[in-house]
Amino acid sequence: MSKYIMKKLIDQSVLNEGLTVPIKKYQVLLDGLGITLQKGEKQNIKVWLKGIEYQAVIKFVDLKGKNSQRTVIQIKYSTLNPLCQALNSIFSYSANDIAKRKEELSGEKKKLSVKDEYIDIYANDDKTLEFICHCKQVDDFGGEMQDSFLEPEIQKEDIVKTEIDQEELFHDVEESEDMLENGEIEENWDTKEILSRIKSYISSKGFCYEDGLIENFYLSLKSKPFVILAGVSGTGKTRLVKLFAEAIGAKYKMVPVRPDWSDSSDIFGHINLNGEFVPGAITQYVYEAAQNLRTPYMLCLDEMNLARVEYYMSDILSVMESRDFGENRKIRTAPLITKEQCGSKLDGHKYADMCFPENLYIIGTVNMDETTFPFSRKVLDRANTIEFSNVDLKSPFEESVVSFDGKVERVGNSFLKTQYLILQEDCVEEAEVVGVYCSELQSINRILQTANAHVGYRVRDEFIFYLLNNKNADFLLSDTEAIDNEIMQKILPRIQGSGIVIKEMLIKLFQYCVGSYDIMQAGQTDLVKQMLKRARDSDCKYKKSAEKITFMVRRLEEDGFTSYWF
Repeated sequence: MSKYIMKKLIDQSVLNEGLTVPIKKYQVLLDGLGITLQKGEKQNIKVWLKGIEYQAVIKFVDLKGKNSQRTVIQIKYSTLNPLCQALNSIFSYSANDIAKRKEELSGEKKKLSVKDEYIDIYANDDKTLEFICHCKQVDDFGGEMQDSFLEPEIQKEDIVKTEIDQEELFHDVEESEDMLENGEIEENWDTKEILSRIKSYISSKGFCYEDGLIENFYLSLKSKPFVILAGVSGTGKTRLVKLFAEAIGAKYKMVPVRPDWSDSSDIFGHINLNGEFVPGAITQYVYEAAQNLRTPYMLCLDEMNLARVEYYMSDILSVMESRDFGENRKIRTAPLITKEQCGSKLDGHKYADMCFPENLYIIGTVNMDETTFPFSRKVLDRANTIEFSNVDLKSPFEESVVSFDGKVERVGNSFLKTQYLILQEDCVEEAEVVGVYCSELQSINRILQTANAHVGYRVRDEFIFYLLNNKNADFLLSDTEAIDNEIMQKILPRIQGSGIVIKEMLIKLFQYCVGSYDIMQAGQTDLVKQMLKRARDSDCKYKKSAEKITFMVRRLEEDGFTSYWF
């Protein structure tokens, strides 16, 4: 027998991700479903909607920090879930109205709902909910038709309860949705499914990247909002950023770096001779991101090393290191622009004390040739450097065109927002696996120490964050692949120099990556040939890193100097 639970107005959350249950309805709902939940647990449930069965999840959210004692239960489904798509179709009036008002608000933070459309929710004891929809109808010309609702058969006492519960609902849900908006309540993303659709979208645009690259790019962004894409010109670095942003419904801006950029005023602005603040190349974009924290903003700095990165990005690099979690797990930073930098005129004051927004992701594309500057360790330590070296020049018409339904996956910022900022504070629950990953990095660091190339705490933390994000996403990559990526992206780019000490260190690092300590010596004439053969063996542990080290050793033998860069 169905049991009436609650009424829910149609708002942004219902049309995108699910709903939070009012506190007074927790036990009624769980009893109605015939289940029990402990903190951090979730169970699959069924939802009947207009005679069709859908899948959803009920979750007892495990809050962190000062809200750890609070109780929050949510009914969740992703935007890819057919249930979400069906609700958007049924409540098209609300979807269109909310989208229109959201555009008019231009990023202003305000909850949007439609008072005349709602759902009555019933529960059965076999883990099943039933949604009874009350929706407006529109005529053939898009005009609103009043008093045309789909009304269910409800007992009078249930109607009284509905009116009371609606007031309770807003009292309890608004606070929980504030936490969801600020990133404290984790959204129920199926990361593998979303990334699969992202890859399909990118392929449908005629671009094909090597296996694991999209997953690597996602994990790098999730671990640190600063990623460097390196490779020869024309390999699709800039296009990857644009297509990835389009595929998740993120904002995108490409800014070509100018060779004459020499300090942060070139990107953040300066005061002119009249005392007026003149915004820089990215000032307005960063400001807009700060006004719309639920949407990811992706900033592509094209050919970022045409100028010295550590000069014009010095403020960003420093402020990025000041990030910590504040109230409701919102990420705080030191200001990028102070009031003094805005001058005395009113025009610049809206940018005063602007911080690094938690939804801003900076991706730099680089070509390493005679026209560009090398990177300092200050820059490399703060980024994941992804190399584009494999290029397949076969005809694009040899493979069939990937079909795509045209619907981009509009994810919220929680899809990319990091869960980890400080290893000792944010990874307590993962202490055991952190110990395993740290042990691996320590073994590598002992080898690096022989040439004074060892890494510090910052690299350690970001190395671990990448691996934890991979684990939390149900292992997008195997542990071995993930560690291989991080050796390539956090360790090898820092290595450069000449002499026997560097060569012997590279050989030891190579031996560690292939998983065997054989008799290779630095003086062997066929050393590179032997290394390349071993790196391509099927049992090589970290294949990409081993091949890259082979390239670095060959360059050292031929030129007397080596570096990661081609």
